[in-house]
Amino acid sequence: MTDVSVANRDLSLLAPKFREAVTAALADCAGKGLTAKVNEGFRSNARQAWLYAQGRTRPGKKVTNAPTALTSWHGYGLAVDIIHQTKGYEPFGPNGAANEKWFADVAAVFKQHSCNWGGDWTNPDTPHMQWGKCRPSPSDKARELIAAGGVEAVWKAVSAV
Repeated sequence: MTDVSVANRDLSLLAPKFREAVTAALADCAGKGLTAKVNEGFRSNARQAWLYAQGRTRPGKKVTNAPTALTSWHGYGLAVDIIHQTKGYEPFGPNGAANEKWFADVAAVFKQHSCNWGGDWTNPDTPHMQWGKCRPSPSDKARELIAAGGVEAVWKAVSAV
């Protein structure tokens, strides 16, 4: 059994074109001195439920509004969370403005590789990058597609294969 407290960093579980975009964006970030890495990619339903419980039924700050893997693009292999390679979610410590600028700079690179940034949302999620042909959150249609044809059917629908 997989430990739900451990983030999945296996890029092979991402949609092929999205994986290529993430890999290329990370290389471009490195070339610009932005030492970024994938902190988490694909999420199982058990992992998503565990994260959703944080700040609700488990101690800690809320980290997601998606109660299941099928309500987050992470559950489809179409989203990643990006952090600083050595300093995590706060590359500049308590300096919120500098941290936000770092994430915005990283996001600008990812956007050049057909990705959308969670920092552009009404309720920003600055580490979150997802395939650019995806809506902010999966729709009922995406859930129907995965139920009928698996994750590959969703990847095909959003041109990620």
